[in-house]
Parts: sequence; structure tokens; C-alpha cells
Amino acid sequence: MRKLSLIVAPIALVLGIVLWTVLVVISLWSQRQQLDRTAVALAKIDAIANLRKDMAIRKWADTLGGIYVNESKMSNVESLDEQERLVATRGTGEILKLVSIAPIHILLAIQDISHKTYGTKERLTSLQLRNRANAPDEWEADALKALQGGAEMATEALPQQAGGHGLLRVMIPMKMDKECLECHRDTLVPVGGLRGGAAISVDLNTYRTAQEPAWRTIQYWHFGIWLLGLTTIYAFWFFSRRRAAEQAKQEADRRENEAAFAAMAEGAVITDAQGCILWVNDAFCTIYGYMRNEVIGQNPRILKSGRHDAAFYREFWRQLTQTGRWRGEVWNMRKSGEVFPEELSVQALRDPDGRIVRFISIFSDITERKGNEDELQKKRQQLEESEARLRELAEFLQTVREEERTRIARELHDEMGQALTALRIDLGWLRNKCSPLGAPMVERVGSALGVVEHSIVSLRRISEDLRPAMLDSLGLAAAVEHHVEQFSQRTGIPCRLNMNREEFDLDDRLATAVFRVVQEALTNVARHAEASEMSVEINETDDGIRLTMRDNGCGFSGAHDKKTFGLLGMRERISMLGGRLEIDSQPSQGTCITGWLPHRKAIQT
Repeated sequence: MRKLSLIVAPIALVLGIVLWTVLVVISLWSQRQQLDRTAVALAKIDAIANLRKDMAIRKWADTLGGIYVNESKMSNVESLDEQERLVATRGTGEILKLVSIAPIHILLAIQDISHKTYGTKERLTSLQLRNRANAPDEWEADALKALQGGAEMATEALPQQAGGHGLLRVMIPMKMDKECLECHRDTLVPVGGLRGGAAISVDLNTYRTAQEPAWRTIQYWHFGIWLLGLTTIYAFWFFSRRRAAEQAKQEADRRENEAAFAAMAEGAVITDAQGCILWVNDAFCTIYGYMRNEVIGQNPRILKSGRHDAAFYREFWRQLTQTGRWRGEVWNMRKSGEVFPEELSVQALRDPDGRIVRFISIFSDITERKGNEDELQKKRQQLEESEARLRELAEFLQTVREEERTRIARELHDEMGQALTALRIDLGWLRNKCSPLGAPMVERVGSALGVVEHSIVSLRRISEDLRPAMLDSLGLAAAVEHHVEQFSQRTGIPCRLNMNREEFDLDDRLATAVFRVVQEALTNVARHAEASEMSVEINETDDGIRLTMRDNGCGFSGAHDKKTFGLLGMRERISMLGGRLEIDSQPSQGTCITGWLPHRKAIQT
């Protein structure tokens, strides 16, 4: 990231532009130098060609031994006075003066014409002068020494002067031929030895001017390449900068995620596709007791406790590789050897091709929770046992209560009823016998007889409330029907009764429960419902008895039934027999109580 940040820094863009510009300038300069070298090479070729041509002409003239030319056409050349002269007559009668010129004279004449016509300056020079005009200058003297040393030629490109493009100077050797001995014998130069040199000076302007179109093309190309390079550098810098920003954001996100993982209270593990541990957080080290460097590169199987068999781990890997996730409880072992439970969640990470590349595991030590769950399970079991004992006690008390009610009702009916009946008979006889005693006595006895009769009615009502004799003698249907009639008479609330049997063949406990539920429901309607009508349905099916009691009273909220002991008693009575009770009530919408009791329930008493 540091290297990438250096690349995308603005100064890097400036340095890149400067470096690219320098490279383009260097390339342009090297191309210019190459063009100059090419111009020099071409000039050198032409110069050598001219010199060799002149040497060929001189050699040709040597083979002839000299040439006669019109003396008037010949410029005054030093040593020309020593040459042989002739007088010739033309066919026209014109008299011509001819002079014999040596090959050197021909060569000098050709060089003079070349200089005047083409600007090419050629010179003949020697270290042993016969003509002072041919005295060598400093460069020519050095060139002659180089030729004496065995060089085939000597060249020099002079620097560009103001207003020109520089000069190229070339010198080739002039060897002593046999023909030359006639004039240069006194130099003591042997045949084949170096007698002097033929030098030529060429203006490079022509050659460099010929290079200008190529030079402009090279400049245009370099300018285009420079612009293209600048565009490429900027594009590279721009995309590198954006890429660096993305990588910086990804790095920041990674560090943030890593910090979040490291700060989690839960343990975190990252492994590769083969399960080799790549990274763990601090919570992992705290929970397991390992140092980070002790587990990096290890396989998580070092944490196995031995409580799970091979089938467990096969199913674990099957589900993880197929669905990409697994969640559950695992027993693992700390470094200390302590086995503990953990809640583990494993998620597989896949690449764009769908191959699993990483596994991320998040786990938490649930030893304390397991202990709490075990303790809670024990408490729940104890509560269930207590509830069962309480239910048994309630059922026992309910049975005892029913038996006590039955006994009291029977004693009231048999003993008190018989006593009050006998007393009523005696008072009736006494009232008939005390007429002679006067009206007051008769009225007094009649009043006592009325009290006894009222007591008999109250005793019958109390006895019925405690335990309807009709329930034991005539059965459930008759008892419920009689009780509903008594309810309507006492409260003035019409009550419809529907039963799908004329008589129900039920055991005493079930019949008593059904009657008591109906009795409690009617009592609640009379006390609290403020209803104008009510209905009771009792239907026997193959599997049990279904009760439905509806009223159009004021109703109550769902939470109110928790404080109504009558409803709680109904629930407990039906629950003890293995049934269920549902109460549906809303304020101002009446109440519907639905109950169901199975035919038989094995209850241990």
C-alpha cells in the first residue's frame, strides 16, 4: 500500500511527466545526432569519391606523360614556365601556342573548377614542398603524419560556425609513382612511398539541408509520441489513484472488520478451504488458552474433545459444503484439557466460480448458559413435579369435597328433612287440635308451621346445591335440565338447553365435572354477565363430551379470567380429567366457554 500510495501521489505525476519529457528530448537529440552523423557520412563518401576521381585523372595523365594545352587558356601556375612549349597551326591557319602541363597541373585545374562551381575546396599538399602555396595547415600537417603512420585516410568534421553548418575535411594519400620521379626525384621518396596528400573540404550545409524534411518528420513523431505518453501517464496515474483509493477503502474496511472481529466477545476463526487456521481473534485465545502463534497453521481438529463421533463430523462437513453454513452446539477442549460446550456458527466463503476459499467460524463459550439451563431444567422438573402433586392434591380435595358435599346433602335430606317433615306433621295436628284455645293460639301454631315449611324448602335447595340428588338418581341430563330451569326461574334470564342424548352413560366423576362446570358457568352469568339470554349445549361424541356455553352479556378482557377463581376452578376441574377449556370473551361482546372432556382418564388417586 505504501508503494502504491507513492505511485499515485501528485508529485509522482509531475515526476513522470518530467521523466517522459526528458526521455523524448534525449531521443530527439539522439535522432538529430544520427542525422548529423549521416550527413557527415554522406559528405565523407562524396569527398572520397571526388578525391579518388581526381587521383584517377592524375594517374591517367601520368600514363600519357603530359598533355599540351592552349597556353592562353591556362592560368599562370607556378612552375609552368619550366614546361615545354610548342607552336601549332590550325587547319584554318590560326597559330596556337601550346604548353605541356604535368598531371599535377591538370589536377590543380580540376580542383579549381570544382571549387568555383560546386564550392568544394580541394588541396594538394606535402611535407616536402616544391610549391609554397601548397604548404599544409595545422590539420593537414597532422593528417599527413597520420597517413605516414599507415592510415588509409584522415577525416575531421569541424564544429558548426556562425552562419554555417560546419565543414568536413578529408585527406587521402598521394603515392610516389614512377612517372612522378621525373619531377620529384629530389624528394628522395621511393616509388610507392607517401609523397603528399590530396585534401578536400566539404560544406555540410547541403547535406544537412537535405535532412530537414526527415528532421521535421522526426520532430512531429516525437511530439505525437510525447503527447501520447503524457496521456498514458495521466491515465495510468488517474486509474492508479482510483485503484489506490479503492484499495485504501478496502484496507480500511478490512482493518475495521478485523478490529471488530478482534474486539468481539465471541471467538472468531478464519481457515482456508482445507481447514488450516489462518487467523484467530483475542477472544479465541482467551477462551481456549492458546497463544495465536500456537494455532496459526494448525487444523481445528486439535480442539476436539472426543465427545462427538465420526458420524457427527461427517454430517457437519456434508451440510457445510452443500449449504455453505452450519450452526449448532459442539463440545471442544481447551489447552488445559478442560472440555466445555460452545455454540458454533460456520459460514463458507466462495469465489466467483463458486469454489470454497475460506471458512469463518464464530463461537461463544456457553458453559455458564449450559449450567443455567441444567439448573433451569431441574427447577422446571421440580415445578412440574410440584404442579403434579398440587394437581393430585387438588383432585383429592375436590373428590373429598364432593364426597363431603354428598354426605352433608344426604344427612340434611335424610335427617334434617325427616325431622322437619315430622315437625310439620305434628304442627299441623296441633293446629287442628288448638281451635278451642282461641284464634291467637291457632295463628301462632300456623306461623310456626309456615316457618317449618319454609325451612324444608330451604333445606331442599341447600341440599340440591351441595349435591343434586337427581344427579345420582336420574343422571346428568335430568340434573342439568332441572338446574337450568331453576336458573331461569331465579334470575329471569332465558336459557336454551341442547343435548344430543336423552341420557349420558358417564362415570360418576365425569358426570359430576360436567354438572359442576355448567353450574359454575350459570352462577357467573347470574353474578357478573348482565346477560339477557344464554344457551347451553352438551354433545357426546365417540371420544368425549363437548360443552358450549354462550351469553350476550358484558364480557371481560382476556387478563380478567386470571383473577376469577370460578373460571380457574373450571379449568382445573377439566384439566384433572385430561380435558381442555377455552374461554372467548371481549368487552360488550359476550362470552363463549367451550370445554372438552375425554370419556376415560387414568388418574392415580
